Amino acid sequence: MVLEWIAIGIVVLIVLLAVYFYNKLVGLNNQAEADWKQIDPILQQRLDTIPNLIAMAKRVMKQETELFTGLAKAREGAQNAKDIKGKIEANQQLGALIGTLYARAEAYPEMKSNTTMATAMEALAGIEDKIKYGRQRYGYTVQEYINATTTFPGMLFAGIFGFKGDKWPYFKADDAARKAIDAGKLLEE
Repeated sequence: MVLEWIAIGIVVLIVLLAVYFYNKLVGLNNQAEADWKQIDPILQQRLDTIPNLIAMAKRVMKQETELFTGLAKAREGAQNAKDIKGKIEANQQLGALIGTLYARAEAYPEMKSNTTMATAMEALAGIEDKIKYGRQRYGYTVQEYINATTTFPGMLFAGIFGFKGDKWPYFKADDAARKAIDAGKLLEE
């Protein structure tokens, strides 16, 4: 009789754990998807803003054609990316080039005095701040999801229910973004 109650207790415990972990994993998966859905339109807003910014900057920064070509190619790559991982990688490259544009713009006083250009740069800076906040929130959710799918006992239930720890990719710093900007070199150009 005692062994039967112990067996029933173990079964009930396993069922409760399975329900708990299933609900937790579904919730984290849904949160990661919702966080991504908040970032995606902001990334599109960034893509829509860049052509106007490039057009205005080209008037002032005539010798920066390599930068503008890179921005245009990176924007095109971001627009053509099909999955989340591709969008993340393309937008990281684009973000690094936008940082370069800001740094090089400092060397052109006429850009600072152009109110239209200043307004466009300010709008893009606001978009970049929204992306940064969205990436941070998304990163926290992805980390929690990965922890839930790769730690014991969650990993057992994740495997049973088909949740994979690598489903949601991270934003990572682009190699160009990791390098310090040489302001002296920028001012020489």
